[in-house]
Amino acid sequence: MLKILWILVGLNAIALIVLIIYYYADTSDRNADAIESGWFYVLVIVGLLVLLLGALPLRYGHSTFSQVVGGFFAALPLVIGLGILISNNLPSFKKEKTEAETYYKDKKQIAIASAIENNNTILLKELIKEQNLNIQGIEVWGWPGLNYLQFAVRLKSNPELIRILIANGSDPTPALDEATQYLPPDIIADFLAAGANPNVHSLIDGYPVLFRTIGKSNKRENDIAILLIVSGANVNAKRENGFTPVMFAAYEAGTNVEWNDTWRVVRYLLEDSNADYNYTTSDGYNLTNIIEKIIVDAQAEKITMPLDFDKVELLLKQHNKDTMPAMEN
Repeated sequence: MLKILWILVGLNAIALIVLIIYYYADTSDRNADAIESGWFYVLVIVGLLVLLLGALPLRYGHSTFSQVVGGFFAALPLVIGLGILISNNLPSFKKEKTEAETYYKDKKQIAIASAIENNNTILLKELIKEQNLNIQGIEVWGWPGLNYLQFAVRLKSNPELIRILIANGSDPTPALDEATQYLPPDIIADFLAAGANPNVHSLIDGYPVLFRTIGKSNKRENDIAILLIVSGANVNAKRENGFTPVMFAAYEAGTNVEWNDTWRVVRYLLEDSNADYNYTTSDGYNLTNIIEKIIVDAQAEKITMPLDFDKVELLLKQHNKDTMPAMEN
């Protein structure tokens, strides 16, 4: 029996050495991040401890208890390995919950959610007849339960299915924040037309959803920002640092040429939405000095700003806002 336990200790040592060699071979042509490296070293340390706890009692212990302790730690890696192998191959272990089963508990709710998960619009139309589409599912990972429209957005379901849920009364407001991150503008327009509140606050950062779409680099999100503004989003809402939407968008865009389309939103906020261009934060920031700094940076970086930026600068000048950088003596 003692020989068998020593064989297990030897196999564990070989396995640990192979793991170390494999790791360094795998990362030789790439930079492993700190998290990956950290967990690897933790695993190696745990492996060494298990080896020592298996070998030392067998080598220096003379009692039955010592052999039991050594045998336990010698066999532990084998037991864990077999457990993983069994769980990955037996059908009863391999079955995982569907998304519908994760987010809902009631059988009828799971059936509706399953139709959404499988993008089965025909079945969905049948299942939702005379059903309350605004029930909330169960809490998942500490987050509140989802209504069916939120669930469909979470799964990035097809537009037809989302429109079916909206048309049948699923409240669009709770789903709007997440929808702005994934869905095209025409679907967001459907949310807003169905009564979604454009001033809903995001669960992610607590700010109005407008802040989640402005100051972005792509046309889709800028189009959605304008849709929210047209639908009544508060254009003078403030972040924790006091920045309003127009200040935030200008500050985030800066001189980055990939964010040129953002200046279209800044211009729209000023020309068509009566955004407050006079407001100054407690730290002294305002739109004028943000634009002034961007002009200085653009000159230093030899960047030609887009036409929409020039229009913003002109509009501020027309309102007696001096954006010209101060001349150095």
